[in-house]
Order: sequence, then structure tokens, then C-alpha cells
Amino acid sequence: MNDKIIEKINTILQTDSLKNIYSNYFKDKLQDKVVKISIVDITLELYIKFKDENMTLSIDENQQDVEISGTLSSFIFYSAIGGNELYSSKINISGDVETANSLNSLFKETDLLRGIIMEVIGQKASSSLFSVLDPIKEKMDKSSEKNKSALSDFLKYDISLVPTKDDINKYIDDVDEIKSRTEKLISKIK
Repeated sequence: MNDKIIEKINTILQTDSLKNIYSNYFKDKLQDKVVKISIVDITLELYIKFKDENMTLSIDENQQDVEISGTLSSFIFYSAIGGNELYSSKINISGDVETANSLNSLFKETDLLRGIIMEVIGQKASSSLFSVLDPIKEKMDKSSEKNKSALSDFLKYDISLVPTKDDINKYIDDVDEIKSRTEKLISKIK
């Protein structure tokens, strides 16, 4: 079973588009590196080797520069939502930071992780899953953009409406003064 998955993923890794993206943008940072991907809930360990112009996947390797581990669902949501911080925080990364950052950029620029997930859980299941997650991603992106826009507008136009510490202290002092004057007035009336 694992051999068929590895073979299919290696076919994906050998596509011209992925090879071009790797060669043109990531080769200088990832060449001669080995990245271990551990899917902990299904106990699957995969190694992506970056050599010359190629990326290959295997299940046997002695050393790695970076290890990325998480549950299958974390990887699925990370690939579907596009690196959202909510899901990326569920994935543990250890090892060479520069290699990890370059690999993260490669994942964001390509559908590599999505392709690997499709091979691991199957075409039909992943198609159903991504047909649900893709619209959720669009909604989250729109919501995020609206929130950023609202925050930007607030900072540009409405920040002056928020009282400063001095304004609040002055207000409290004024209230205390009114209270004290009111108490004096009541005591004179009685």
C-alpha cells in the first residue's frame, strides 16, 4: 500500500510545473536537504529529498534536516486553508529553520501538500473533503479581509474616539468632584 502511495506522489513531484517552481525559486535553499513528514495519527513517515533538479519521496532515510509532524487533519486543514495560523500552530516543526521556512513557502506556492494528501486518503475522499473545505477557505479569506479593512478604517478614522488614560483620569476626577459638591449641597439643605 505505502509503495503505491510513494510511487504516485513521486509522479506528482516529477511534473514539469513542480520541477520548474522548485528549480527556479527553491533549489538554492532546499538542495541536498531531507525533510521528514510525520503523520502521527496514522503512523506514516515520509521523507522528501531535494537533489539537483528533483524532489523525491521515500519512506526510508537515516537523517533529516527538518521534521514536520502533525495529525492528518492538521495537514489537511493547513493545505486547504492555505497556511492559516490556526492550523499551522497544530503542526510541529523542528530542525533547520531556514529549510523549514523555504519548505513552508514551497507548500504555499504549490499544491504539493494537497497532492500528497490526495494520495494518502484517496482521490474520492479528498475530492469530497476539499469540495467542502474550499468554500470555507473563501469565506475565511473574505472575513479576514473585512476584518483587516475594518481595523484599518478604525485606526485611520476612529482611533481619536477612544479616550486616552489622561481623559479617563480627568473624567474620574470630575465625577469625584461632582459627587463631593453634591454631598456638600445635600448637607447644607438638611
